[in-house]
Amino acid sequence: MVSQGQKKMSFLRKAKTKAAIQYNALMIVGVRVFLARRLSHQKLKTADLSGKLAIVTGSNVGLGKATAQYLAEMGATVYMVCRNLEKAEAAKQDILKTVPTASIHLIQLDTSTLENCRKFCEDWAANGGKTIDILFHNAGIGCPPSPDNLFGPDGFEHMYMTNFLSNFVLTHGLERFFAPDASVVMTSSPGVYVAEFSQDFAKQSTKNTMEPGYNYAKSAHPKPANSVVYSSSKHMQLVFAKNLMTKWKAEGKKYVAHAYNPGYADSDFFEKEGVKTAKRKDDLIWWLLTTLKSPLPAAEGCKTGVMVAIDKSKKVTDKAGSLWDRMKWRSSPVDLYSDDFLGRMWDRWCLDTGIEWSMRPQESTVASKASVDESVSEK
Repeated sequence: MVSQGQKKMSFLRKAKTKAAIQYNALMIVGVRVFLARRLSHQKLKTADLSGKLAIVTGSNVGLGKATAQYLAEMGATVYMVCRNLEKAEAAKQDILKTVPTASIHLIQLDTSTLENCRKFCEDWAANGGKTIDILFHNAGIGCPPSPDNLFGPDGFEHMYMTNFLSNFVLTHGLERFFAPDASVVMTSSPGVYVAEFSQDFAKQSTKNTMEPGYNYAKSAHPKPANSVVYSSSKHMQLVFAKNLMTKWKAEGKKYVAHAYNPGYADSDFFEKEGVKTAKRKDDLIWWLLTTLKSPLPAAEGCKTGVMVAIDKSKKVTDKAGSLWDRMKWRSSPVDLYSDDFLGRMWDRWCLDTGIEWSMRPQESTVASKASVDESVSEK
């Protein structure tokens, strides 16, 4: 097992943390959604990113496009990594109208399969293995391609693969190219406050099935709404950021990983058929958001993500592995998870992706594999 035991937390601290989580959930999921357009303007400090290289997935529209533009404006060389190159080219031209001197490159990637993500990393190495300063995991979907097509080619539920497992594979495959102070940023969601994981999720890879307590909250069984499954995939991003920091700190590396909540931000995400046509009785959250039609501008929603990517001050890096919202660190359910639970999540991701990647540097590959084999035999 990856974990080194259960993290202890005093009763008082745990109570305070739970209270903070509940408060944040009320504010972020409630008030900040309903009043999104009326929220105060956030001031984003700029930085000189000349000579820096940034990868932004899903950057042809919405938050990803706005993120790419901010980074380009600050002088970074930006790789817009998108599924649809035609839309990516149009987005690139839009950015160049504002930043004529921008250095922007396009790469095609559909994050819906393990093979695509692995090939992207292989191609990055084959094309010179340029040093990466910022890696933005922004690509995501809010529903499967069709109601009758829940699982992708690898046997995983589409949102789990596209929104999360792709993050795991890409980070693993590109880590060797990271600059010494590289930033990995995940575009999360208010859904992190409502997602739930069970302590007894499977210790082996489960394919072509959706697992209650892992792919979605058990309380939503047997018919989870798309927004519930989406929330679980976004919650995993936050767990991943926390686990990455555990790994990198133990290895003495200066990389940082953050997850940020953009809030209810404008995107063509809400124009996808499975989200746009959601019925109140089937998916209250997607129905509500598509009915409200009052999101934040994407250029406002992405500011927190850009901030944590470029700010290397101690006040930001010390909170790496946490959730950020409106440029502030927030308590989240992940703060209450034990080391054992966090380690088991990491083991599960390794099983699902077929990657041998130790979360603890003192664990040899052999020991890690033995732990996985033991977990599988227990099932």
